[in-house]
Amino acid sequence: MKILRFSALLMTLALAACAPWSAIDPDHREIAVRDDYVLQAPSGWVRRNYDVFDVFLSRDGPLLNFIAIDREKHAHELPNTKRTTNADLLPQDVAELVIAEQKASESRAAFSVLSNRPAMIGGRPAARVHTRWKTERGLPIERLTYALVDEQGRLAFIYEAPGLVYFPKGLADFEAMVKSVAFLPTKTP
Repeated sequence: MKILRFSALLMTLALAACAPWSAIDPDHREIAVRDDYVLQAPSGWVRRNYDVFDVFLSRDGPLLNFIAIDREKHAHELPNTKRTTNADLLPQDVAELVIAEQKASESRAAFSVLSNRPAMIGGRPAARVHTRWKTERGLPIERLTYALVDEQGRLAFIYEAPGLVYFPKGLADFEAMVKSVAFLPTKTP
């Protein structure tokens, strides 16, 4: 009987170690991404432990709202437009790429650009693009993307949620997180 209890305890601990999500600790919200940048994650959100993105967060579940942060090398093609980037692109060119990439997605009916303006991320020039489209069932989805290019590649901060309730609900958290970004000094080989 003791062996059975011990085995059950070990199994529970092993499964807990593989949990796909971790709550953001309100006292330790800093997330460092490689030797690239640090940011303050929003309180009350959870982080997916294993993902293709550098950081993937959600507050109410990824179908209702998410924040995705991703760094790609310039040579890596954008998935929909198959275009590449370079470090010399101006923020308005980056914004045009963001818009073209979103428009090229097959599931974007009634796509519109709500705003497209320059921004700063961690003291670097960037683009801020706010878009909206409808799903196949008519649900309006909004996405706010901050994007920049530098010597290391392209970097995008994306917040997406249904537009009626969830988008405004998490927008302030996303904006505060983007404002908290600080780039780390580049290491010389």
